[in-house]
Amino acid sequence: MRCLVADSQYSSEAFRDQVKDLGGEPVIPYPKNQMKGEKVLRVDRKFRTHGPTRHRRLHRRRSAVERTVSRLKTHFGLNQLRTRGLRNVMVHVFLCLITMLVTALSSIMLGHADMMRSPVRLFKLTGGM
Repeated sequence: MRCLVADSQYSSEAFRDQVKDLGGEPVIPYPKNQMKGEKVLRVDRKFRTHGPTRHRRLHRRRSAVERTVSRLKTHFGLNQLRTRGLRNVMVHVFLCLITMLVTALSSIMLGHADMMRSPVRLFKLTGGM
């Protein structure tokens, strides 16, 4: 079954019902004031997840996606797009993803796997190859 993982801002019965109608399973944490006393997915103030094990595991993957998007915005120019049109934006995003993967592969091949997430540090280390 396909799952839709989102944060608690998407927590509404209408949204959950739409996901179910489309054949998906919503993995969305409930806020404290909803579904009291039931075992549902929740996220506390320290961003720890509580609830069913399967939902906790699926929700944990969301943070990896968030980190990747943040890295793409910070280091690879997706923060301020200057391209217009869906096709051009898609090409720009794909080029950024390819660049991110090449950076990771280069750092591993150079023996600096600890720097695969920071293209700036790797660039300085290699002397701007």
